[in-house]
Amino acid sequence: MFIPVKDASAFLTEEFFTALEVYCISENMGCLPFAGGWAEQPEWITLAISTLKVERSNVDKEESEKERQEQEDARKYGKR
Repeated sequence: MFIPVKDASAFLTEEFFTALEVYCISENMGCLPFAGGWAEQPEWITLAISTLKVERSNVDKEESEKERQEQEDARKYGKR
């Protein structure tokens, strides 16, 4: 996720950090915050977790593509 510095205060709110905390705890513990399945979670939690999972996936994909391109360039042009 890329946020220009001039716009950071509009995005990096208390709500954002709360959502990020819920996401990180959920990922680290391997479970949802409340008992039950997705249907038993508050709507804001399901939205936060799913949105941040998509963003994490996008970052991983970009990093993987960059690494693949660097390896391809190294093979093509040789390391110097």
